[in-house]
Amino acid sequence: MADTDYARASVLLFDPIHVNQRTTRYALFEIGFRKIECVSSLEDFKSGIADSAPTLIVAESSATDAEIFNLVRAVRRGEVGGNPFVVMLLTTWSRDTGHIRKAIECGADDVIVRPFSTMFAEERVKTLIKGRKDFIVTSDYIGPDRRKDPGRSTDAQPITVPNFLKAMVENDEEALSNGQQWVNEAREAVTTERVRRVAMRIVITVELEASQTKEGKVPVALDVKDLQRSARELRAHVLRARRREAAEVAAALIDQIEQLGDGRNAEPGTLKLVKELAMGTYAAFANGDTIERSKDEIGRTVSNLRKRLQARAEANKRTAQLAAEAGAGETADDAGQAGSPEIKRAAM
Repeated sequence: MADTDYARASVLLFDPIHVNQRTTRYALFEIGFRKIECVSSLEDFKSGIADSAPTLIVAESSATDAEIFNLVRAVRRGEVGGNPFVVMLLTTWSRDTGHIRKAIECGADDVIVRPFSTMFAEERVKTLIKGRKDFIVTSDYIGPDRRKDPGRSTDAQPITVPNFLKAMVENDEEALSNGQQWVNEAREAVTTERVRRVAMRIVITVELEASQTKEGKVPVALDVKDLQRSARELRAHVLRARRREAAEVAAALIDQIEQLGDGRNAEPGTLKLVKELAMGTYAAFANGDTIERSKDEIGRTVSNLRKRLQARAEANKRTAQLAAEAGAGETADDAGQAGSPEIKRAAM
């Protein structure tokens, strides 16, 4: 990387612990970065993302994990700052696997566990420059594609996003001069896929409810609140994109979901209309494109979810029987929830 000049790139460094902040700043300086803005409050960190347009963000997540993870998601969704694709590196003192998993799942490019050497940090930065992963978009995730199984049954396609860190340190004048167009094109691709995946999530939830109603094997309580959140997100996306016709369809979708009440004994006709309006919102947004290409994936997802819910119901039933035999008098919850983690990951 002889042609790499880190001094060209700007870094926004967040760490509420000043001694740790100085240590990280020293490591970045040793690597070659010179434009390093340090902040210690979440408010200043958020303002820095919005106002300074850094090419690299480094943030400690141990002390304020939930806030940091939510902020990373907001950046990826385009709600904070002008570049949803800015390179983001999280650091942490925590070795808890749950914390690290959440750090990875929020959409950051990388996570480094402290303490780390300058050499180790530089190798990770080099990877973000030369080998940054393409992004993947699901109904609840925007960020690097970390799927380990390339043959996984999904039609979600990786999206190559702008890497201004690479462009800046390598002085790629063409990429830098076309930067805004680069961001706009990637943003449109991500938004289109996001709208499609959220619409799929609604369709999958309705399909699962419909299939359970027909066969009556596993009782499923329809999660109307999750449907409402998804529908409102759809409308927000199409409104930001100024797609008026799609926004009108999404508004009708929200109204129909309201007709479902608490989700018990949902009318088949209303469910069908909810499904059609979700599909119609995407079609109006995508200029006539449909989610028909996702039909097989939706079918597979519904089938897999039914099997998981059936297995869980049977396991809960066995637990209840054992408890009854033991005289514990305890009951197990034998009803699947349409808002369960399995279904919330359905459109991934």
